[in-house]
Amino acid sequence: MSKRVKKRQNTIAKNSDNEGYRPQYLKFNFTYIVHDENLEDRYIVDLFNRMRFLSSVPFTQMLNYNKRIGFEFELIDIKKQIPQKFVDRFGKKVDEKYAIFRIYSNNQPVVARVIGIIIEKVMYIFFIDIGGNLYKH
Repeated sequence: MSKRVKKRQNTIAKNSDNEGYRPQYLKFNFTYIVHDENLEDRYIVDLFNRMRFLSSVPFTQMLNYNKRIGFEFELIDIKKQIPQKFVDRFGKKVDEKYAIFRIYSNNQPVVARVIGIIIEKVMYIFFIDIGGNLYKH
């Protein structure tokens, strides 16, 4: 006797609201960086480590961190403009508060901030402010 083998179709279960496809962790996008003066090699490893830390826990948990180790969301008067490419792509989203995180939680050896906007758990980085010169702290 031969047994009939039923072929199984490979399908991906889809959730109607795509909840399963939404990121749970923060991601970083450098496409729109327009200011990174004074970003020396000695700061790059520390910047990478901070981004790695911020993206290592679920986004909702990371938002509960205090501003020294997490984010602060501020309307600031900054000395630079958001890139026009970003404004053209995202439009009104640029009216939101800036997302700012510190490279060094205690501002040592230098005041250093990364400034951008978070949209759907992606931080679009515009400015890396080494020395704290882009806005009044």
